[in-house]
Amino acid sequence: MTFKLNDSSVRFHLSRDSKKRIYTSTLFAVILVLTLGQRHAGFLVFVLVLPFTAWFTYSAYVIVRRPYARWAQLIRIFIWVVAFVMVADIHYIWHKAARVDADQIALAVSEYSEVYGRCPQSLETLGIKREQLAERLGENFGYSCIQGKPKFFYVATFTIFDTFAYDFDEGTWEYESWAEKKKFLDTRPPGLRETPGKQRRS
Repeated sequence: MTFKLNDSSVRFHLSRDSKKRIYTSTLFAVILVLTLGQRHAGFLVFVLVLPFTAWFTYSAYVIVRRPYARWAQLIRIFIWVVAFVMVADIHYIWHKAARVDADQIALAVSEYSEVYGRCPQSLETLGIKREQLAERLGENFGYSCIQGKPKFFYVATFTIFDTFAYDFDEGTWEYESWAEKKKFLDTRPPGLRETPGKQRRS
């Protein structure tokens, strides 16, 4: 490869081994995006924190101490950073799409309660079929009306353990972390950790 800078040629060479490593990183990065980008699979990123921390540390060593391998390692780092950003973007889209549908359900329940003075006994009362809602929120959601108090929740799109429950009195969403309840890990994204507990319906 040749790059021209100020009318002078700056060359760097990628060995066959370096190219092989880049291709391998690209392949595994694609697999990672396709796997972790699935609904409820985002939590698996926590499994990769330790090995990738070690790998990035090693990469820093290679970049500083092995100039001949520097470009290849930088390219591989770029590939993995892009992969993780893509996973984050995919799950953000999953989350926003599910929240829009969940907001519509919460609004419909609230309006019904205001009109009739009681919550609907089931979502079917609102003309919402479980099959239709399962396509949008997944199978693991729940609604109940107990003693005139509606309860509605759905599983967070980035994990199979945690849920969002709607507080009909406050008009907010409450993030319920299974791991936090067990007191060993907080799986909430950084944005949710800053505002513990409740999020207003948008």
